[in-house]
Amino acid sequence: MEAASRYGTPIIACLCCADEEDSVANSNNDGDNSNNEKQRNENCIVICSLQRPRLGIVAPSIPTGASSTNIRRYSINDNSSKVHPSIQRLVKILATRDDVDNIDATTQSNDNVPTHTLHTAIVSTGIQSDATFLLSQLQRHFSKFWFRYNTLPTNTLAVVKMIQEVLLDCMGYDWSEEVGSAKVSGGVGSAAPSYNENEDESNGSSAAGRPLGLSSFLLSLANDDDGTTSSSSASRPMITLVEANGSSEQYVARAMGMGKQKANELLAQKWKQGMSREEVKDMMQEILQQVAIERGWLQSVDEGGSSDSATHTDLTMACETLTSRGIDIEFLPLQRV
Repeated sequence: MEAASRYGTPIIACLCCADEEDSVANSNNDGDNSNNEKQRNENCIVICSLQRPRLGIVAPSIPTGASSTNIRRYSINDNSSKVHPSIQRLVKILATRDDVDNIDATTQSNDNVPTHTLHTAIVSTGIQSDATFLLSQLQRHFSKFWFRYNTLPTNTLAVVKMIQEVLLDCMGYDWSEEVGSAKVSGGVGSAAPSYNENEDESNGSSAAGRPLGLSSFLLSLANDDDGTTSSSSASRPMITLVEANGSSEQYVARAMGMGKQKANELLAQKWKQGMSREEVKDMMQEILQQVAIERGWLQSVDEGGSSDSATHTDLTMACETLTSRGIDIEFLPLQRV
């Protein structure tokens, strides 16, 4: 936890209403209030991260095709030309699903490409090599779950348990009395690295040598009530913060990484139920500006900072919006205030 708080990229996650849903609600202002409240339910997750240029680093390119392992629905605004090449997307996909039939045809430009909806994603801050290790372990265990049951976990707590198994195993937790149970991780064994050390592809012990230095948001768009999803609107987004020691908690809005205390204080004041995506993005930009000023990364105009427009050397806010249809990415220069 300390590594993520001291060195981790500032990241904020919030539930909000998708823009298309907001327009429907606004057009029905004269209708039944209860119906409008139902339409204003949060159905997407916005993740905003504050990133600084890293000299000599080029971020991986964003995939634009469609397959079983990525999401096709990406968009980058005109400001992307000013973004430093080291600025990257941080949300990583754990699983997609292709058993949803009634997806809006306007989101699919090629009928020959199968439709995949986003099931679960994760975003981590702290030591990035640890985040990559955690991601690979979880994706491997998701594959085992799929091949055994021909479905994905529909309970968010089951996925949280997978993450906890990896984290606790890296802390030296003894699984000898637990991994033999068929109830561990849905009956497909444990996600802990040491549990898989006897598999053919492993040479010796695969247990990590130290605790992982990260904090993670588990972003779930699956329906927790049953294993079927009749439409994209049935998705129930959930944000679960999982710390390096395995503790977890669900939130509607939360920050992690450097400056998280300041960010969480501002979130408690500013976040409101039923906020639109644009309202949440504006709120996050204000909060990240305050975090940047507190950390000494940004200087306000009153303190002598220049009011010139942002360039590629300035701080960048990477905004990623998750819905069941995919991920929208937008890079915004963090202007001085």
